[in-house]
Amino acid sequence: MGTITQDVVVGQEFSCRTKTVSWPRLWTFSGGPFAAEGWPRKNVHTDLAFAQGTGLPSVAVSGTQCQGYLCDLMIDLFGEEWLSQGQMNIKFVKPIPEGDRLVAKAKVQSKEEGGETKISFEVWCENQNGEKAVVGTASGIVSRGRG
Repeated sequence: MGTITQDVVVGQEFSCRTKTVSWPRLWTFSGGPFAAEGWPRKNVHTDLAFAQGTGLPSVAVSGTQCQGYLCDLMIDLFGEEWLSQGQMNIKFVKPIPEGDRLVAKAKVQSKEEGGETKISFEVWCENQNGEKAVVGTASGIVSRGRG
């Protein structure tokens, strides 16, 4: 069961704990199968020389990693039901280098009340400098009786 209730108010903000982008995280998300020969696979997410060869200043975090952080926040709020009832639409707006500290955040934009309450959010991941790297929207359902 999640922590959000029908009593949530528009404008209320939520966040998850800060996560540091480390080499093990980059390799896990983007290195390919662990048992593959030559693991981790060389790409813009796992190899500095490869990334710099494409014009990036450093390796870049895979978008799925940030999406995972936002999904983690939604599951914290709505419980595992969010996986079957929730929605998310995000856009990657800034490369994220290894070493950044990211936090997923959500701000309530609206509530549609009825037998169930649909709560819609502005969502984003920001780094230690407050710069947004991922932006978008998400929503979930709070069943009657929760809150």
